[in-house]
Amino acid sequence: MPYSLRGPILFSLVLGLLIFTLYASVAFSGIAAWMIGLLYIAYDTLLLGFMVVSSQVAVNRQERRRAQPPPRIEGARPTVTILVCARNERLVLPECLRALAAQTEPADEIIVLDDGSTDSMIEWLAAEFAMTFEARASSISSARIGQSATWPALRVLCKPNTGKADSLNQGWRMAGGEIVVTLDADTFIAPGAVAAIRDGFVEDPKLGIAGGVLVPVCQRTSSAGFFQFFQTFEYARGFLWRQVFAQYDMLVLISGAFAAYRRSVLESAGGFDTQSWVEDYELTHRIYRNSFESGHPVTVKMIADAQGTTDAPAKVTSFLNQRRRWFAGFIATHFKYHNMVANERYGRVGRYMMCIKTLDLLLPVYALAAAVVLIMLLSIRHWLPIFIVKLIIAKLLFDLLLHAYSIFLYQRWQGIPASRKLWLKSVGATLTEPFAFQILRQLGAVFGWLAFLRSSIDWQPQRPVAVPAETPVLVADR
Repeated sequence: MPYSLRGPILFSLVLGLLIFTLYASVAFSGIAAWMIGLLYIAYDTLLLGFMVVSSQVAVNRQERRRAQPPPRIEGARPTVTILVCARNERLVLPECLRALAAQTEPADEIIVLDDGSTDSMIEWLAAEFAMTFEARASSISSARIGQSATWPALRVLCKPNTGKADSLNQGWRMAGGEIVVTLDADTFIAPGAVAAIRDGFVEDPKLGIAGGVLVPVCQRTSSAGFFQFFQTFEYARGFLWRQVFAQYDMLVLISGAFAAYRRSVLESAGGFDTQSWVEDYELTHRIYRNSFESGHPVTVKMIADAQGTTDAPAKVTSFLNQRRRWFAGFIATHFKYHNMVANERYGRVGRYMMCIKTLDLLLPVYALAAAVVLIMLLSIRHWLPIFIVKLIIAKLLFDLLLHAYSIFLYQRWQGIPASRKLWLKSVGATLTEPFAFQILRQLGAVFGWLAFLRSSIDWQPQRPVAVPAETPVLVADR
């Protein structure tokens, strides 16, 4: 069978099974009426079990590495350029730059990419760092380059609004570093993060892309506590799972909020796709594809000691907008690279990860439909087979045990002292997540499907345009 057909065929089978199980909910009785729920529970349980067992292996490796770090390679360390993406980020940019100034191994170059800001961000930069500006030789006549007189490493690219991907492309092309780090203005990295990035690229000459580990921090709103609570554990598990995929050489998701690229790899790929809704995710796929086709596969890793915090949605509308864009971009990227599905030419990424991602296209729909069908069976038939009741209880207990253990593994992986308080919170999150936060995530995915089918995505900022007296208070809970 041609590889170009394997992806569409697998997706068609998953879609057909979804349609059949929905039909079963009205055509069958007893256990078979909830066939969609049985399928979802079976897949989710197997996947969760595999991830937790594999996480144990990954954490053990990380602990051995910390106990016996590899010998330091003598010679010059690679130069690093940090690109800070910013549009109307006066509220958070000061803290981002303070974090960069506090690095144990400072970056050689920092370029703030101003994508047509209309707040007071540029005025603040000019006053705070004694910036002088000059016109840039560019097709964009109004583009300007600012150079700080007090912080020689700091420059600013001022340009009209052309989007994040285009800003990044202009930024890395003017960068001088061997390693290019992309950083959102609302991401604040820990003091040792840049040093950890350098270590990762020195130790692995094949490393092409590396990701940092982020903790979500919500703005203080009336619903911040809710979103902080659930996203804390969602992020912890998500980054731990990425470490698992990295150890199997099939990590395709690196957060552009804190990512590092070897410049040569970035150049060979042609930079970021300005038409993509998720330019970081799309670029990883393209780099994988190109590297395998050239016969020189690159490595994609997580760097556990490159840590930071990032702003996360604290309201229902901003959360759904974010997840809608993420999922629509995921769908578009997957279909764009569908010929990699079940294609051994692309290593484990093709053999396994792209197949898993094909299932993930409809997994949130399965989950949401399973909940709806369960409610329908209860409201119409006023009963559930005892087997289904026992299965749901068993699934909750299984998730409770493994989610709690995954938080314990996350703390070990990140070198965080074990926290009984955090562990107890994870128990509460596991018990309540299916009835609250998980539904929001699934709705975001459904909205993502609708946006993809309509080819309609708009980006919504999380912060209002404002001129603050100081950086706003954020809610942190690690």
